[in-house]
Amino acid sequence: MRKIFYTGLVVLLSGIGSSSFAQISKVGTTSSHFLEMPVGARSSAISAFAAAVNDPSAMVLNPAGLAELNGQEIQIEFTDYYLDFTHSYIGIGLPTKKGVAGIHVLAMNYGEFEETTEQAQGKTGRTFGAYSVSVGGSYAQKLTDKLSVGGTIKFLHEQIEDVSASGLAFDVGTLFITPFDDIRFGVSVTNIGSKMQLTGNGLITECNLDESSSGNSDTDCNLATGKYDLPLMLRVGFAWDAYTSDDIRATLTLDGNNPSNNVQSISVGGEISLLNDTVFLRGGIPYIGQNNSKETFNAGIGVKYQVDSSLKLGFNYAYHGYEYIGDVNKLSLQIYF
Repeated sequence: MRKIFYTGLVVLLSGIGSSSFAQISKVGTTSSHFLEMPVGARSSAISAFAAAVNDPSAMVLNPAGLAELNGQEIQIEFTDYYLDFTHSYIGIGLPTKKGVAGIHVLAMNYGEFEETTEQAQGKTGRTFGAYSVSVGGSYAQKLTDKLSVGGTIKFLHEQIEDVSASGLAFDVGTLFITPFDDIRFGVSVTNIGSKMQLTGNGLITECNLDESSSGNSDTDCNLATGKYDLPLMLRVGFAWDAYTSDDIRATLTLDGNNPSNNVQSISVGGEISLLNDTVFLRGGIPYIGQNNSKETFNAGIGVKYQVDSSLKLGFNYAYHGYEYIGDVNKLSLQIYF
């Protein structure tokens, strides 16, 4: 198993190295941008999470991390973005005899918009909404005490008024504890799936197929839309517990990011655990090397509280700094039972 793993690692790193000579940014060429929004207050605060994620957000970040759950766990998260945009996530992890199963719902609500037509620029008095949603199931298993694998299958749907696009996608990942000071190594590939294409009654419009003829020749036409790939992402990451004691743990993380719609980059971060994994301090810098990245840095805190012998609560907060559009605050609640 270890020989197979290292062989795959060499091939993977060779592929990343060879593609670095042709750094082409393809920003704006993929669909379902909501899949790229940060998920998990802990993971997004440390920025580099491929080898460190260990909660239900692993289902959309690195499914192999779901195998780290020691018991049943629910994660509920809410982020209030700009204007009326809201980003929500709920994930449930359920350990079984052989592994850990999970389900999740990830949603982006874009709020209400005033209808604008060619004849009435914003004066129709009508509004319409838009949203994006991902619903999926995951399964992760520890093949050995050092190696975990996991996968997620998810249904995607995006809607604006009565025009929509749907598709299927997959996420796969691995986690490996190396023999080098137990440094954790993680690889994930997310958003492998079908192209998205908008369809619906909102694309039907009147048109004149023969403007040279006289009389009323208007008929209904269906506007053609293109098919767009999902934002495929390959992450390769490391997590190292640089210092551990009875009450304190300091973890450093590093990710290499290889998206299909942007140039390669790295993310760095870390977490300090205090009072025997009761209080957490986190921080990180995402996507170093992306010239058009406007994220500055992330930070966060977390607290775990033992309610009784069978119930524990976790509260996490993440701050996301952006260069031009202001700050974003993410809150999450975790229930361990």
